[in-house]
Amino acid sequence: MKIDIISDIHLDFYAKSKEEIDKFANKIFLNFSDFDVLVIAGDIGHYNDDNAYLVELLSKYYKKIFIVYGNHDLYLLNKSAQKKYQYNSFNRLLEFKEMIKDINNVVFLDGQKEEYQGKVFWGSGLWYEVNSLKHWADSMNDAKYIYDKKGGYKIVIPYDIYSIRHYFNPFALYKNEYEKIQNLDEADIIISHISPIDFKLYDGITNDYYYLPYGKEIIEKINSKLWICGHIHIKQTTKYKDCQIIANPLGYPDENPKFEIKRIEV
Repeated sequence: MKIDIISDIHLDFYAKSKEEIDKFANKIFLNFSDFDVLVIAGDIGHYNDDNAYLVELLSKYYKKIFIVYGNHDLYLLNKSAQKKYQYNSFNRLLEFKEMIKDINNVVFLDGQKEEYQGKVFWGSGLWYEVNSLKHWADSMNDAKYIYDKKGGYKIVIPYDIYSIRHYFNPFALYKNEYEKIQNLDEADIIISHISPIDFKLYDGITNDYYYLPYGKEIIEKINSKLWICGHIHIKQTTKYKDCQIIANPLGYPDENPKFEIKRIEV
């Protein structure tokens, strides 16, 4: 099985129309022959219509596509989007799932397993651990653009300038995603947006919000052989125990000017 890997596409930084998405797909994705499996490890882009169009386009080439959500796939960037999704980022995620559900060879993984060609895939976006609410609210765009006004994740901690307005509780989402993967009993290939280990990043950049503190525990428990992730915008390939860990982000323009889809065989 050949698996093509990409994350952090951030489509709207590259294409604003269907014609531009067509050109983008041809440049980034369609320079291979023999398309088999594509893994998109989160952060397709900020607009569901464009994201769904890209996925449908790629589904015509790949035999199977696996997708998980990333933090940017929850962003509501403007008043129009906030009103459309009733100030609830998870309504946007539900809409995207609905838009692609009838594409037979596309699987949105959100805490479930899927067997394909004898390999068990499991995926979810997962979430990082917030160590300081003040730092998170002051420095992370997630605090500014993710909403959950249904109230289920409302924070009651005193320092709460963004979450009082947005009702988004990163602690509750972290717990919810952690519980999903805690229930996992087996998987050959795990896909998440957040990395299972503390990758080395640029000098001076804190890693507080870039990895799962329990990732190594899961690898040891499940004994999976491959973990595909994203979020960090820096290409990485490493191993922990017998598990190969791969991040192959496109990122924002000029971040990875020599980007290529990474293809592996399993």
